[in-house]
Amino acid sequence: MERSIALKVSALLAENGFSLDELVLKTKELFDREGMAGFVGLLLDLVDAHLCTTLIHKTGDWRRAPCCEHAAYELDRRVARRLRTSIGTIHLRWRRLRCTHCGRSFLPLREFLGLERYQSKTSELERIVTEVVAEQNYRRLSRELALIGMIPVPKSTAHRWVALSDCDEIATGGKSAQELLADGTGYKRRPDASAGVNNHGELRVMLGVGPSGTVIPLGAWSGKSWEEIGQAIAPATAETGPIADVLVSDGEQGLAEGLAHLANDQQRCHWHQIHQLGYFMWRDKAPQDDRRAAQHQLAGIIGIELPRQDFKMVVEEDKSALEQTIAAAEEKLDELVAGLVSRGYHQAANYIRYAKDKLFTYVRLWLKCGLVSPRVSSLIERMMREIGRRLKRIAFGWSEAGAAKMARIIIKRITSAGEWNAHWHKKLRITGQVTLTYNGTHATA
Repeated sequence: MERSIALKVSALLAENGFSLDELVLKTKELFDREGMAGFVGLLLDLVDAHLCTTLIHKTGDWRRAPCCEHAAYELDRRVARRLRTSIGTIHLRWRRLRCTHCGRSFLPLREFLGLERYQSKTSELERIVTEVVAEQNYRRLSRELALIGMIPVPKSTAHRWVALSDCDEIATGGKSAQELLADGTGYKRRPDASAGVNNHGELRVMLGVGPSGTVIPLGAWSGKSWEEIGQAIAPATAETGPIADVLVSDGEQGLAEGLAHLANDQQRCHWHQIHQLGYFMWRDKAPQDDRRAAQHQLAGIIGIELPRQDFKMVVEEDKSALEQTIAAAEEKLDELVAGLVSRGYHQAANYIRYAKDKLFTYVRLWLKCGLVSPRVSSLIERMMREIGRRLKRIAFGWSEAGAAKMARIIIKRITSAGEWNAHWHKKLRITGQVTLTYNGTHATA
């Protein structure tokens, strides 16, 4: 259907002069408040009238499933409806048709647009609210949408929209990766004394890295153990076996055991290993000089560099030398452990002893098949920094479901922008079915 619409605006301009800035601001205010929403409302009213005419007279291309065998329609009454959009609130009085044979009634425009029964907002506004609230809290979101975008959305309404949105869904089934990265962080959750729940929440995140270096979001959970998360990603009894070559982690308690079935091997993060050694020595009451000396010694032992040339170009002698380097490094680790024990630093010694077998997985993996695996978890650490900024610095008092949902939104937007855009493209149903053309303006006295 094609329609030509004339825009009628009354302009009262002072003859003794005015500023261009005031003219621009007043024009923007007019169109933000009434113009664009009124324009869309008029278009929808024309479409509504056209649909009703075609259904009553049984003409036109649009058809709906008949309500009965002898369906025939007549106008019933108009229904007032208000829809929030990013261009303002659209006020509609769409027509209801009633079947003269069976008495059933329906709203042609609602079915034509594919709107839900009690839908009060557009999906494009939901996307704006979701993306903004991923950067700042709900109160500031509500204020900025009202001041900048002229979109009055109360913070409680925005919270409800985000809580009910499905934009955070991350499909994990069938995904495989070269590396898995897992980490956790604390946040202030909403306490519940009656249920024995304190304000110490724990958020856990998993990412994958594909062969081409692409980041694969796997999910975020709150109130779940690593074992439960591992089963959610892929059951331990799955016939397909591990979904990744190596798991890179900081050695958090329960993490390696709970996710062991997801990867063929594990790599302890070198940065965390060095950093946490200082903590365990502090618990052993070691002086600062001893802590720094041990950390420096450990960094020198585990810092084995891989050859820069292609794996196929490295001769066997160099590979054999690399294996000898690993063996020598492990001997030095044993000497470091013995030295810590002799000085009474038993917690620090046990920390290195338990991690020893997982410190050189990246070298062994390269020697076995030429795959370059990370030895630090910096990728997921950067992600946790972004999540922590939103969950810790901007707000507190999260529910466990709300914290996990916000983390999934952040992960999906950062690591999988294509999947994020595809979700909204599908939900907004952008199919090129609407074309608007500006044909100029003219003034009449």
